[in-house]
Amino acid sequence: MSPIRDWINSLSSRAIVQQMDHLPGVMIEPPDLVIVCHSWPDEFSAEEVSAALGRWPLALWICCYGAWCDSDGRTRTIWPISVRVPVREAASRLNHVWQILNGQHGDPLPLTASRDEAFAFDHCSGDFIPADPSDTLSR
Repeated sequence: MSPIRDWINSLSSRAIVQQMDHLPGVMIEPPDLVIVCHSWPDEFSAEEVSAALGRWPLALWICCYGAWCDSDGRTRTIWPISVRVPVREAASRLNHVWQILNGQHGDPLPLTASRDEAFAFDHCSGDFIPADPSDTLSR
């Protein structure tokens, strides 16, 4: 999870960071962003995740999962597809969400997003210019 730690450290004084070693079971001030480091399958129960997501429904959630959790997206439904991101791609997702939080780029990905929507969120910048239908290739 060192890329996640490094990304958080790069924020320096631009954010208030609160670190916990578990999903909080008590109410604290609602965060804007929750980053979960998921290291092994079933590290968090479905009940814990559901309660945490319900506690802060307006927060942006990112569950960064390690190699041991690669297949969880196919075999488990504990974390919504929209919040799961592999550690190797997490910096890109974190940067995108940080831009959203700072009003610089688009809308957040909803918790109910599909796999296709999550892929597009991570891999399509949205800054492309659509082709002009009047342009034709000469043959």
